[in-house]
Amino acid sequence: MTFLRPLPAGLQKIAIEELNEVPDRVESDISSLRIWLQKQPHLSACMEDQFLLSFLRGSKFSLEKAKQKIDRFYTLQAVIPEVFNEHRLVDDPQVLEIIRMGVILRIPLDKGDTGPAVTIIRVGSYDTQKFKFQDIIRVGSMFGEIMMLEDDNATVSGYMEIMDMTGVTAANLFALQPQLLSKFSAYADEAMPTRQKGIHFINVPRAFETGFKSLLSWFPGKIRERVSVSADPEAIFERVSREYLPVEYGGTKGSIQDLTEEMESKLGSYRSYFEGTQIFGINEQLREEQRLPGNSHESHFGVDGSFRLLAIDRLDSNRLFQSIHDSLSITILRHTKAGVATRRSFADQSNRALPKMPPAIRPLSPELQKNAVEKLNEIPEKIEDDIAALREWIRQQPHLKARTDDQTLVNFLRGCKYSLERTKSKIDRFYTLRTKYPDFYAAHNVDVDKMLEIFRLGAIILLPRPLNDNGPRIALLRQAVYDPSKYTFQEVNHAAGLMQQIMLNEDDVAIVNGMVSILDLANVTTAHFLHMTPAFAKKMTVFQEEALPLRPQGVHFINTPGGFETIFNMVKPMLSKKQQGRLYVHGSKWEALYEQVPKKYLPVEYGGENGSIPEIIAEWEQRILAYRGFWEEENNYGTDESLRLGKAVDFESLFGLQGSFRQLNVD
Repeated sequence: MTFLRPLPAGLQKIAIEELNEVPDRVESDISSLRIWLQKQPHLSACMEDQFLLSFLRGSKFSLEKAKQKIDRFYTLQAVIPEVFNEHRLVDDPQVLEIIRMGVILRIPLDKGDTGPAVTIIRVGSYDTQKFKFQDIIRVGSMFGEIMMLEDDNATVSGYMEIMDMTGVTAANLFALQPQLLSKFSAYADEAMPTRQKGIHFINVPRAFETGFKSLLSWFPGKIRERVSVSADPEAIFERVSREYLPVEYGGTKGSIQDLTEEMESKLGSYRSYFEGTQIFGINEQLREEQRLPGNSHESHFGVDGSFRLLAIDRLDSNRLFQSIHDSLSITILRHTKAGVATRRSFADQSNRALPKMPPAIRPLSPELQKNAVEKLNEIPEKIEDDIAALREWIRQQPHLKARTDDQTLVNFLRGCKYSLERTKSKIDRFYTLRTKYPDFYAAHNVDVDKMLEIFRLGAIILLPRPLNDNGPRIALLRQAVYDPSKYTFQEVNHAAGLMQQIMLNEDDVAIVNGMVSILDLANVTTAHFLHMTPAFAKKMTVFQEEALPLRPQGVHFINTPGGFETIFNMVKPMLSKKQQGRLYVHGSKWEALYEQVPKKYLPVEYGGENGSIPEIIAEWEQRILAYRGFWEEENNYGTDESLRLGKAVDFESLFGLQGSFRQLNVD
C-alpha cells in the first residue's frame, strides 16, 4: 500500500493535464519503479513512495525517463563531492550558519495556489572569505531535496528563482566557480525531478539592465518568457504576490529571520532522511549495463568534449545565465580596483571551464541562410565547432583581449567565408589597429554626443531596404553636409565607425550579403578634400579590407566635382586589385548609377522609395544612444603588443608609407 499526500484539486488537475498523471495508476507505477530499483546491483536508492512519485511526475510519468533520472540523481551526486559529502547533515555548523544568514529563502505559498514554488537567493549576502560557493550550493541542494519530497507545487508546477543582486561585489562573482556551476546545472536538469520555470534577477546595476534587454532578444521565446532582469526592487511583485513575501521585500508575511527559523526547523525534521543519504549512492563496478562514457568525473558532464547528454532547454538557460554572469562581471568589475586587477585572469579561467553549447546566434532568414551556404561556405552543422576552434585560439593569444560571444565570432567567420586562418588574422587586425590608432578607429573613449552631432547632419545614411531586396546593405555617404571648418573628416569617420560596429552586432544582411556604398560628392569643396590625405585614405582602406568582416560589394561615386579624377588616381593605386574592381565613378550620370542601383532603392529625397533621410536619422539616433554602455565596455578589449608571441607587427610596412609616397601614381 502506498503512502502519499493527496494533491489539492488545482494541482491534481495540472498533474493530469500536463504531467500525464493517471491517479488510479500511480500506485502501480510506483511499484514498477521500486521493483526496477531493487534489481539494480549498482544502485542503492531511497524507496519511499513520495520520493519515487516525485521522479515520476518530473518525468511526466514516463517510466523509462524516471529510471534514467533516478540513476543520474545518484550518479552525478557521486561525481560532485565538493557538494555531496559528509557535511550534508541537518546539524552541520556550516549548514546552519548559512541558513541563518538568509542566503536562500524558501517562500511558502498558500494552500490552493497552483503556481510554481518560489525561492529567493540573496547572492551578495554571504562572506566569500568564510564560505565557498560550493558551501552555498550544498545548502541549496538540501532544500532542493526537501522541496521534491514535500512541496507539491514544485513537483507539479515547477519552481521559480528570484536572484537578488543587492550588495553583489566582485568577490561574489569570482566565487561563482563556472565549472561547478556547469556541473550543478547538469545535475539540476538531468537528475532533479523538479522543473525550473523561471529565473528573475532583481536589484541589478542599472547599466547592466539596459544591455541585458538587447541580449535577451537573441534567445528563444521560451527562455525570454522565463528570464527577466530589473534594477527595480519592486520588480519582484511582478513574479511573487506581495502577501507571500517578508517585510524586507515589502511583503506582509513575517521577516527574513522568521523564514530562516522556519527553514532551520524544517531541515531538522529531515534528520533521518539526510542521515540515510550517506548510505545511498552508486557503485559503478557493479553496473550490469555498459558504463557511462568516459572514466573521469568531467565525462559525466561532457567537459571532455561532448555535451550530448544535456537538454536543449537547459543549454539555453545555461548559456543565458553565463551571459548574465559575464555582463554583470563587466558592469561591476570595471568599477572596482580588485576587479580591474583580476578580471582578465578570471575571464580566462571562466572560458576554459565553459561547456560546449549550441551557438547563441540569431537564426538567419531562409534567403540569407541560402546565401550564407552558397556564397560564404557556411555549413550550419559545423558552426558550433568553428566557433569553438576560434574561441580557443583567442584564449591562447596572450596579447589579445577580444570579444568571444558566439554572434561576434560567427560574424567574423562569415566575413572571411569560413576560412579559419583569415578569420584569425582579421580579428587580430581588428583589435590591433583599434588599439594602436584609437583616435583614428574610435575604439575607446568614444564621445557619443559628438558623434551624434555629426550623425544628425545626415553624412552617413544606412538605407533600410537592401539592394534588390535580397542583396547588400546600401550606405549613402554625403560628404558635403558637414562644415570642414567645424569638423574633420576623421571625426566623420568616427561616426561611421559607430554605425559599422552596430551593423557588426545586429545586421545579418550586411554580414552575409555585404555592403554597397554610394558617395554623393555634390557641393564638396577643396577644404573637404584636403582632409582626405593619402595616409588617411590608406589607413581607412587597410582597416576596411583587413580588419572588418563587412565585405564591400561596390563603391559608387556620383556628382563628382572637377579635379576629382586626379585625386582619385592618386588614391586608387593604394587599394587592392579587388577593391579597384569594385569602384565606379559616374560623374553626374545618374542613369549609369541606376544600372547598378535601381532608383527605387534610393531614399525619397533622391526620388526613390527606400525611406526618408530624417526618419532614418531618427531611428538610428535611438540605436546609437542604446550603445553608450557598449562603448564603455569596449575599453576592456584590445591588444598588448609587449605580450605578442612571435614577430611584432610592422605598422609602417602595413600601411605602405615608410616616409614616402613612392607608391602613388601621380600621373
